[in-house]
Amino acid sequence: MAAPEDPPPLLGTWPRLYALVLLNLALMVLGFWLFERVFG
Repeated sequence: MAAPEDPPPLLGTWPRLYALVLLNLALMVLGFWLFERVFG
């Protein structure tokens, strides 16, 4: 098990990982909104 002070396995730092997660969420929201506009 990883120690709490170990860096994340992806991107090397926690702020970068959090930014990736938030960017992913924003892109998903945008994608669903566009889908609803086109097909809703």
